[in-house]
Amino acid sequence: MECVQTIHYCKADKHTGKPVIVTDMTDNSRTNVSKWSMNLFDKQGNPVKLEVEFGNSTKKAKSQGATTVLKVFK
Repeated sequence: MECVQTIHYCKADKHTGKPVIVTDMTDNSRTNVSKWSMNLFDKQGNPVKLEVEFGNSTKKAKSQGATTVLKVFK
């Protein structure tokens, strides 16, 4: 398999409100967003959603300084 896309958080872009960076590895283009998601299927064919959103941290993660959390929905 080949890596075609990466997603990462950039603290330096936090002030813009769009610190989540999506990089297309085929042409190295970068896009800043506040939210990214992808819909997939697990081995049994059930839908799974991956979501990264700036400002979505809660509870202990938030109290420890996290501002962006990956959530997996099934």
